[in-house]
Amino acid sequence: MKSYYLGLFILCMSFLSMSDTVQARAFRCDSYVIDVGMHKAEVMKKCGLPALRDQRIERRRQSVTQSQGKLVVRPLPVQITQNVVQSEREIEIQIEEWVYNFGAQRFMQMLIFEDGRLKQIQDLGYGQ
Repeated sequence: MKSYYLGLFILCMSFLSMSDTVQARAFRCDSYVIDVGMHKAEVMKKCGLPALRDQRIERRRQSVTQSQGKLVVRPLPVQITQNVVQSEREIEIQIEEWVYNFGAQRFMQMLIFEDGRLKQIQDLGYGQ
């Protein structure tokens, strides 16, 4: 029950401090450097279980361009030229948000993973 209230507190604090969040490229868990691009298994091995973990599916549109027999996938928007067939498809991305609370002397860290890879790190506020 105590962990439920801790998780609820962390979630509330992260919402309250969202406007004050700072994006970071890396942070430390003990002697390990955690940076963008790492797989979530690596992060969990080095940092342990997060204090809070949430996941969702996000749908995104992606442009698919076929030019002279070659299939090229590009982010939107795409320039259209001659001999190009362009279409769009919707893909699903699994998003996970993890929050680590390292105590009152350090900032909490929110890690955002897309399809298992760390895409973004945000400093929240001081932990508890």
